[in-house]
Amino acid sequence: MKVKHVYLTASQPARLAEFYEKAGLSIRFADGERWIQFRTEGAAFCVSGIEESAAAASSNAVVVFEVDKLEPVLDRAIAAGATIVAPARDMGSHGRVAQICDPDNNVIQLFEAATKPNG
Repeated sequence: MKVKHVYLTASQPARLAEFYEKAGLSIRFADGERWIQFRTEGAAFCVSGIEESAAAASSNAVVVFEVDKLEPVLDRAIAAGATIVAPARDMGSHGRVAQICDPDNNVIQLFEAATKPNG
């Protein structure tokens, strides 16, 4: 079994999609405001309108984005309208993580993997 995609339900899908574009994602496909899919590595990340979704708006699971460098992505997200839930914290050999809320109050984690020592 594999994860095909993860989506957030939004009462204003275009507004939420604009936030994710400003935060650094680009749109791969859009069916108006019913379904907006972004380019990602691995499983797809999408924003769904209420009529297309199986969940109520802003009652979704936490989405975790793995990023190369935490601070630039965190800065872009804040500039786009995110609020910090938990600032960046070091998890030792695992990496670093920060939690934000997007404009629809969905909790998002940004994860930067620890660099592997050359060996």
